[in-house]
Amino acid sequence: MKFTKKILKNGLIILEVPSHDAESVVVDFFVKTGSRSETPKENGISHFLEHFLFKGTKKYPSALAISSLIDSIGGEMNANTGKEHTQFYIKAASKHLELIFEVLTDMIQNPLLDSAELEREKGVIVEEINMYKDTPMYEIENVLERTMWPKDALGRDIAGTKETVSKFNRQMFQDYISRHYQMPNMILGVSGKYNKKKLSGLINKYWVKYPKKSFHGWNRAADKQTQPRLKVEFKATEQAHLSLGFKGFAYNDKRNKAQSVLSAILGGGMSSRLFMEVRERRGLAYYVRASGSNYQDTGVFNIGAGVQIPKIEEALKVILDELRKIKTHQVSPTELKKTKEYIKGKTILALEDNQIRLDWMLDRVAFCRPVETPEEAFKKIDAVTSADIQKVANDLFNSKRMTLAIIGPYKNEKVFTKLILSSRT
Repeated sequence: MKFTKKILKNGLIILEVPSHDAESVVVDFFVKTGSRSETPKENGISHFLEHFLFKGTKKYPSALAISSLIDSIGGEMNANTGKEHTQFYIKAASKHLELIFEVLTDMIQNPLLDSAELEREKGVIVEEINMYKDTPMYEIENVLERTMWPKDALGRDIAGTKETVSKFNRQMFQDYISRHYQMPNMILGVSGKYNKKKLSGLINKYWVKYPKKSFHGWNRAADKQTQPRLKVEFKATEQAHLSLGFKGFAYNDKRNKAQSVLSAILGGGMSSRLFMEVRERRGLAYYVRASGSNYQDTGVFNIGAGVQIPKIEEALKVILDELRKIKTHQVSPTELKKTKEYIKGKTILALEDNQIRLDWMLDRVAFCRPVETPEEAFKKIDAVTSADIQKVANDLFNSKRMTLAIIGPYKNEKVFTKLILSSRT
């Protein structure tokens, strides 16, 4: 996959990922700020701003003006917020490059931040928070991270709380934009089919002369976990949800490729170890998965499952047994080869989408050194050995750094406390 990266004098990174066989183009503004860059009073403001910028600009003064325009060309627009990023994108037929570029530019440079819209959107955000609270399959990871990082910004929910969101005002958004939405902290990404000369002209017109200003960063995670942690949230559900987490690796840690293979072996597909043991052989769960995620200074390895309420102890014991096995017994050459091909095949299929291609490169340009193409990443995956996986498993699965989060109809935590204290992963 080919890409080009250049940095304007004002610090704005321009990332191009062309695909000449496509008929669409994606324009994406990626800001290297998210919920961990917020103060406690601002918790949720990154996510709120993701909504707010679509509510009107100087040239397009309402949400309807923006959405009607994009609908009129059959385009797609969306945004998302994470712990360390916020991004906004519009995708449309390639002939509409100029239009979608101008709309996104106006959203970033000239948002109205209308006070009446702000008050209306508070209700929308609160309902989004309620939706996640009512969906344990998604809320369980918030519970896990709150327990893993109790005093760090990493532990706060991306959407914030009803209390913080209700107190946001226009000045808070202006201050937040001023601190974080500055050129050296942003990437302008374009992917798909487009005219390079036209793109260059749009960048020169709207962004080359934009001023360069300093921006605020984020606070490193300070939590030093020395014993297992447990959080059980009571909810009258028909299914119990658990998330077993371990503090992991930062973006640029050399162990990440082995971690990727490890997570796929444990929970990356319908023939993975946890899927077979927890679901297929015992029928304890509908979903079970394992994944590693990275931040700039740390990471999380997470195993999640939705299990039968009376059999959650059995499910946990099976999961912990599988972690012990992979620490003590090396993966066979056959399983190792199969897993590597699984990872590469799934990635290739996903990267057929221009938006996902761009997302791949945006993450790496923002946070990784050096910047890897998929082909380069595949070579490193191929180089992972069974010994590498065993070592990473031993680095990760330390019972003293284990956190267990549960949502379900349980009022007695003692059985879970006894289970994690007696575990020797």
